[in-house]
Amino acid sequence: MNPPNATPAKPQELSNPDKVTVGILLSIAALAAEGMGVVPALPSAVRALDGLRLLGVVFSSFMLAWLFGTVVAGQLADSYGPRRPMAIGLLGFGFGLLCSATAQQMVQFLIGRILQGASGGFILAAAFVTIARGYPESKRPRMIALTSTVWILPAVVGPSLSGWVVEHVGWRLVFAGVLPILAIAALLVVPPLGSLSIRKQWITSVRLPAAMRLAIGMGLFIYSLSQVAQQFLWASCGIGVGLCLIVPTLRTLLPEGTLRGQPVLPLGVLARGLLGFAFFGTEAFIPIASGELRGASPMRAGLALSVAALGWTAASWAIERARHSAHPLRQRMNFVEAGFAFQLVGIAGVLATLLSNIHFLGIPFGWALSGLGMGLGHSAASLLCIASAPKGQEGTVSAQLQLCEALGIALGTGLGGAIRTVLMDHGSTAREATTATFAMTMTAAILGVFLFHRGKSDDSVRSSSHGR
Repeated sequence: MNPPNATPAKPQELSNPDKVTVGILLSIAALAAEGMGVVPALPSAVRALDGLRLLGVVFSSFMLAWLFGTVVAGQLADSYGPRRPMAIGLLGFGFGLLCSATAQQMVQFLIGRILQGASGGFILAAAFVTIARGYPESKRPRMIALTSTVWILPAVVGPSLSGWVVEHVGWRLVFAGVLPILAIAALLVVPPLGSLSIRKQWITSVRLPAAMRLAIGMGLFIYSLSQVAQQFLWASCGIGVGLCLIVPTLRTLLPEGTLRGQPVLPLGVLARGLLGFAFFGTEAFIPIASGELRGASPMRAGLALSVAALGWTAASWAIERARHSAHPLRQRMNFVEAGFAFQLVGIAGVLATLLSNIHFLGIPFGWALSGLGMGLGHSAASLLCIASAPKGQEGTVSAQLQLCEALGIALGTGLGGAIRTVLMDHGSTAREATTATFAMTMTAAILGVFLFHRGKSDDSVRSSSHGR
């Protein structure tokens, strides 16, 4: 018999799996609606609040807060189950949306984005733990595919609708309009997750202060880079301090071997970071580059972004259909490698269209290829990590996945913004700044292809004939 408040040997089954599934999908749909809608709206928002120089910081602050939130949520989930982090995430995300929607100054707007980021990390970490603990192995690939599919409507409609709202109503409604979805999701998903509740002694982990140091260090590093042209001495000091905070904490927060790309779990975690760096580091600057180089309106730029969701979803379902392979480990690594290759081709196609007289349809076509690559790589890497997660540490692995992805996105968007700001401060044209930014993200895709091609030759991968 277990003593009172002891952790059960096995988590209980979901009391209402259908309701939980709908609640998880609605929660992710709310994240998707805000995440996809905000991209074409942000240039207008930061211009209205006199913060255009901070465009990269606006993106990176969201992801750095996400980074910290995933670590806290992972520990909460391992100690108490996914219900608490899901409830905290949904509530905090709602407050963050209200804060940004009512902002009159950039400070309030950034606070709202930070709240949204931290809460989004809570929601996705709780969803990952729920899938890992509440669904059998045979149903997990379908849940991963469904969580990708639920992005399709917000991703297809969101950017263009957001562009229309910005042009005809105002950017504030882009944030406030997501609140009803959050409320319905909370009513559906939070109560049934009580059946997965556990009780462990809360142990203060070194990961929490390490995550805080990493977020602060990354924020200081990215912001200082953007200020090099105007305050070289202070910016250089900020870059140095940021690196001193970042480097030691990465080994604490990520699986051993992640920075070396060691198969299988460390490489899967690293893949999520590189995929996010390449994809979102490009997407963040497509709307503003489309306007500057091709004269596109916010709505037209939003339409160009929408098609990525179609490729992403199609690729996710293709992986779900291929789950019965005799060599699932090697097959999933092939999918991730192919995902990086599609990303590379897609980003190059978008850049070529922006810089030439190629028909504007080259942008959505290239971005659809990049979305296809994101779907292949993201889903396959997630399945690799789920299968490799040590028993009882699903929350920790979830946090590591989300953390590395958040770190990659923050670096991609933040460095892209810093490169753009520094180059234009030194007299470069928008054409030159866009080229440099996209070259950076294409380099990340090339690195991903190399690492997974090399990883497949590892002895543990070659000898594996059955996935976990």
